[in-house]
This record gives sequence, C-alpha cells and structure tokens, in this order.
Amino acid sequence: MINGDLPQEKRQIFTDLVFALEERFAPSSQTELYRVQFKERRQKASETLPELGQSVRRLSNLAYPTAPLELRDTLAKEQFLDALVDSEIRLRIKQSRPKGLNDTIRLAVELEAYNKAESRTMKSMGHLRQTTSDERTEASNSPDTVVSMENMAT
Repeated sequence: MINGDLPQEKRQIFTDLVFALEERFAPSSQTELYRVQFKERRQKASETLPELGQSVRRLSNLAYPTAPLELRDTLAKEQFLDALVDSEIRLRIKQSRPKGLNDTIRLAVELEAYNKAESRTMKSMGHLRQTTSDERTEASNSPDTVVSMENMAT
C-alpha cells in the first residue's frame, strides 16, 4: 500500500499523497522509456483501430504527463496516423484534417468499413463490369458486314 510507505506526517498532505501515487503508478524515471515506446508504436496485425487509438492515447499520457491535454491529443493524433498500416487510409484522413485523436479514430474506422464493403462488392462482381453498346447493331447493318455475310452464305 502506498500510504504505508509514507511517514505519518506526510499522509495528511494532499501534494505528498499525489506525489507518492505518481511515483508508484507513473514514475518520472520511466518517461523516456514511454516516449520511445510512443514514437515507435505501430499497428499490430490483428489490432483494431480503436485498440490502436487507446494504446496511443495511453502512451501519450505516460510519455508526456506534464504536457497540456491539447498538446498530448495532437501528439497522439499524429502518432496514430504514423502507426497505421494502411497508407491509403492515412492519406485520406490527413486530407480530412481531423481535430483530435477521437475524430481521427472515428474517421479511420469509417474509412476501413468503406474499404471492406468495396472489397466485398468487387469480389462478388468478379472484377468484371458489363458494358453495353449499340455498335454491334450498327455494325451488322453496315455494307461490309452485309457483303461478308453474303460471302459466308455462298
């Protein structure tokens, strides 16, 4: 227990309690380690986009505990984009200019859903598209076609 490690006189002082809790659960000596983990964070093969976003948010809070919330959110948004495996989604999100990490995650999930739906549609169509043209009817009435057909009949 954290409280048991503190001298009796410091147990009643709020700032001392906060300091003890911070040292126990987010030691400042590990900030550099968290910063490296934050900067090197990449999307894992089976990881969902919301899971990646949550991990990036957690690491940004651990890596930059004293930074203002808005700055941590901006850093997390940028790292989330850098961590994405799909470069097409990354580019489309950047073009949308989302405000913060939550907007970025929402947009990434939406784009991923569209991509999956489009991929399923293309697979079910067999990547073939039917085209219609009136050229065939026009060609069958052309003089060359009539002559060719007469030659075939004889």
